[in-house]
Amino acid sequence: MLKSHTAFLSIVGASALSTLIAAPSFAQKTKDTVRIAVEQPIQTVDLIYDPQPQTTLTGNTVFDSLLWYDDVKREFGGLLAQSWKRVDDKTIDFTLKQGVTFHNGSEFDADDVVYIIDHVSDPKTNFRFKENRYGWIDSVEKLGKYEVRVRSKRVYAPFMQAMAVNLPIYPSDVHEKIENKMTFGRNPVGTGPFRVVSMSENAGVIEETWSGYKHGKYPDGKDLKQVGGVARVHFLPIPDKQTQVAQMLVGNIEIMYEVNTDQAEDLRKNPDLRVLVYPKVQFIYVSMDAANRSGIGVFKDKRVRLALLHAIDREAMRKAFVPKEAANEPLPNGMCHPWHVACESTSKQVAYDPAKAKALLKEAGLEGGFDVQLATWGASAPQTQAVAGYLRAVGIRASANVMPFGVYNKVRDDGQVNAVVSLWDNGGGQPDVSGTAHFFFDPGSRNYSHDARLSELAVAGSSELDLDKRKAIYREAFNRATDEGFFYALMPLPALVVHNKDVTLLGGHMSPKGFLPNYLSWAK
Repeated sequence: MLKSHTAFLSIVGASALSTLIAAPSFAQKTKDTVRIAVEQPIQTVDLIYDPQPQTTLTGNTVFDSLLWYDDVKREFGGLLAQSWKRVDDKTIDFTLKQGVTFHNGSEFDADDVVYIIDHVSDPKTNFRFKENRYGWIDSVEKLGKYEVRVRSKRVYAPFMQAMAVNLPIYPSDVHEKIENKMTFGRNPVGTGPFRVVSMSENAGVIEETWSGYKHGKYPDGKDLKQVGGVARVHFLPIPDKQTQVAQMLVGNIEIMYEVNTDQAEDLRKNPDLRVLVYPKVQFIYVSMDAANRSGIGVFKDKRVRLALLHAIDREAMRKAFVPKEAANEPLPNGMCHPWHVACESTSKQVAYDPAKAKALLKEAGLEGGFDVQLATWGASAPQTQAVAGYLRAVGIRASANVMPFGVYNKVRDDGQVNAVVSLWDNGGGQPDVSGTAHFFFDPGSRNYSHDARLSELAVAGSSELDLDKRKAIYREAFNRATDEGFFYALMPLPALVVHNKDVTLLGGHMSPKGFLPNYLSWAK
């Protein structure tokens, strides 16, 4: 049986814990500032040039896109766009809102939209996820001061989603003048409900609500993109989770997230703290180097890939890692979540069967096992340790290689990982499942299967406008990924957030983190 994955008392010591549990609340309600612990240092607030989890958390409040996708209503609304109309299968015209200004006071108009779309699609620019997020764009045309026309290279089903999720609008008069575009995120300027007032890699990022934000409304006057109920949020880089716990207990931070179940159970004992569990679209998955990019060799054999999967007890992992509030969350059935638009996965999942795993290894000539490193980062580290234990039980000499997110990305992109155990949320909780298909199946640095059919299906799925036909395409893709043992979804990963009792976490979103900075308020 899988044992509890964290001995919380070892973090601070039994006597220290009893003292800290009784510590008084020091929430900065009087200063109207919520302090949030983040594991990774924040070097920039730039959703284009630095797309990583902390940047998504900090950047979505600073920048707006033309469109907004309502996670709950499952519909699009206009942020910087007043209205839009589809001209043909590859063209949409947008009429822009007037009277909108950036944080620096400059006026927003069509020139800003044309500039940023031209920039991200320019062959001369280079940044992570460029082809995946912007490769579909053909051109943008200014039709008037507040009108633009955007064309795709091909029929592209997630056109609207991409405009809402992946295309923050930057001020052309600022961004164009910067020689090194990576530096824009150190002094970012947007139109969002928060503006950055200070940032450094050590001290973190401080954002405050911007009084000039008035355009994020539905026609009935209700908020489209929340403005927020606190004046300031301070993102504090605290890489060590144990230190985060200690700082939480003495009242030096108000929110910590990606908490594990054992930590949360102990933190519940503190009367000044609250624990919130959100069943979200995240899950833990495992994938192997079937393309042999790392030179490990063994995973070219399907029998070995299936042996590894048979060795893992998903049900036991769910019981050990999923908090009681989400105990009824079903095990994922493939590499997509049912909430994702066009998600279809029907293949029978590989059953836990250690004897079968050993038999397959023997059949593949690997009765003596082999060495393998499981690459991971952040919140998926405990689950990776558990997977390594299961593999060792069938003779595979597995070890977990826990890395900072930036290092993890580099070694993965450089083809250096034998296998991965990580979390997946469809690229920051994007609504359309094409994000998953293109991320893992497109040819490129993240592809460890080199399966031509999967690459074909990823393009076909995003090129079909009919939803039923799209589902059929993705059903074939995700079933193939499962049947061949290229990818395997292990267990749901609900968001688990610990916060001070004086802070209220508002709903109305599907953030994989379980909260959003502009969906916070002070408890009454």
